[in-house]
Amino acid sequence: MTHFVFCHGFGFDTQFWERIAPYFSQEKCSFIDLGYFGNRVDNTHLCNQRIIGIGHSVGLSKLISMYSTFDYLIGLNSFVNFLGSDQIERKKRQKELNALRLSFLKDPDSAIRNFYIRCDIEELIECTDFSNLNLDLILSEFEWLQKEYKLPEVPTLILSSNDDLVVPHAITSDNFSKQQYIKIDSIMNGGHALGFRKPLEVYRKIMSFLNDTTA
Repeated sequence: MTHFVFCHGFGFDTQFWERIAPYFSQEKCSFIDLGYFGNRVDNTHLCNQRIIGIGHSVGLSKLISMYSTFDYLIGLNSFVNFLGSDQIERKKRQKELNALRLSFLKDPDSAIRNFYIRCDIEELIECTDFSNLNLDLILSEFEWLQKEYKLPEVPTLILSSNDDLVVPHAITSDNFSKQQYIKIDSIMNGGHALGFRKPLEVYRKIMSFLNDTTA
């Protein structure tokens, strides 16, 4: 049996997957909730199955920190070193990260709404109860975003967007271009919201990768 384990990115919850989930309706799926809005779910049991982790943004590094049994990994707008290794780019992204943290300290409601807009996922603003935002958890994530993580050496697909303002292609290439077990692919006009944006195209690329890898 194949078991797909999904984990959303920074500032979202499992609603992020509502558009792509129907394409996996015939598969066994689990959806991790990191708890940014108080509904943490991370007790998925993985055993005697082909385990495929699908992480959006920071969700990829969260998955590999929770479990060590993945057979395949899929990253959507993902990273393992958010700041990157280039020193000029790193200073720029550190400054942006500091500004984002400060915006959460000043006005959490406006900060999370503006982040959704930057990610090109405005539709979720209307159906998310921001009053339940766990600010302490959100602020703790800024430390997580400054660290580097190592993927296990399993077949991995990284999908990026040409118009991702949060994790541009330069960071994708910086993080993943040197590992032979990682395939980098891209989708046009998905913002920082692949899976919510372009769900059918993302699904097809995932299944094509899995079929090609196991053939």
